[in-house]
Amino acid sequence: MNPTRAEIDFAKLAFNVEQIRRHIHGEYPKRKIKICGVVKANAYGHGLEAISRKLVDLGIDFLGVANYDEAIKLRKLIPNTPILVFGTLIHSKLEPARYVSILHKHNLTATVASFDTAKFLNDYSRRFKSRFKIHIEVDTGMRRIGLDYKRAFRTIQQISALKHIEIEGIFTHFAASEEKNKSFSRLQLKRFNKLLADLKKSGIEIPIIHSANSGAVLDLKDSYFNMVRPGLLLYGYYPGTGVRNKIPLKPVMNLKSKVTFLKKIETGESVSYNRKYFAAKQEFIGSVPIGYGDGYQRKLTNKAKVSINKKLYRQIGAVTMDWIMVQLGKTYKIKIGDDVLLMGDDNGNRLGADKLASICGTIPYEILCAVADRVERVYLNG
Repeated sequence: MNPTRAEIDFAKLAFNVEQIRRHIHGEYPKRKIKICGVVKANAYGHGLEAISRKLVDLGIDFLGVANYDEAIKLRKLIPNTPILVFGTLIHSKLEPARYVSILHKHNLTATVASFDTAKFLNDYSRRFKSRFKIHIEVDTGMRRIGLDYKRAFRTIQQISALKHIEIEGIFTHFAASEEKNKSFSRLQLKRFNKLLADLKKSGIEIPIIHSANSGAVLDLKDSYFNMVRPGLLLYGYYPGTGVRNKIPLKPVMNLKSKVTFLKKIETGESVSYNRKYFAAKQEFIGSVPIGYGDGYQRKLTNKAKVSINKKLYRQIGAVTMDWIMVQLGKTYKIKIGDDVLLMGDDNGNRLGADKLASICGTIPYEILCAVADRVERVYLNG
């Protein structure tokens, strides 16, 4: 049995959800603010089904996924919680009728980012004799998908005239809310608020309004409206250095393996592929069965540390597909079968995804999402 596993602690997830709740309701104690738990990309590597079920148990109001495959998988397990699909409905060449029938069958909420998509859904809705719920995405500066804010008012008026879809929500997405400088985020918010005001004057009031991703949840309270969309925060990490330590968080995942081989190497001997490490003196090393095939990135070569028995040890030699090697020193008290913490927070040693991301020159999102499917997820405190 492969000893490499990702331990997912539901107690830490519950702690993070509670901290998010306290924060948003501390800002607005009298306002009912829904929470859409973002569980796309396999719940940021933590396991789509298990995390989603737990979030529902914790009272999360909505679940947010990237595409219809994720949504269908979830709906089979979670029959009642609203599921918002952030991805757009592709309606050319890719069996559009099938996707609309899936929406209908599974009661999924679609994102609409163009009038063509809205009309397409409306036309098929007429056939099913039902009104699909949609959330309209407005592009206020992300420049990815969504109605351009400059022309969104007229388009939303056209969409609201369609009889077979229900505009349940409207949202936008911040491009830089995790940064300390909030000037661009505030510009996006200003554009969004102007659109909402214009719609209200014309008699169009949309029930659910949301814009706050993790960075905005922490540091842009004017963006809460009546629903927020935390993603990375749920899993115990801050989305950027500009919003660190706004609330206490606990990393939910501990990536672990075990020492499975011990050996002595001599002065001048090299370790692993391409001979990127040479022993300066006689020393012992331990081999651990985890590598870039498991999501432990090759960029960590000779730079990362791991924790064994509450003590930190240096990873040495090139990270291989299935193994890393660890420098144990001239003497050691480690034995085969001892646990190795590769990522997470355990026994006082914090080796978070944010630290690994810093080494790799990337973001914690990528580090978490990279944990491969072949790594078993073990759920604790469920």
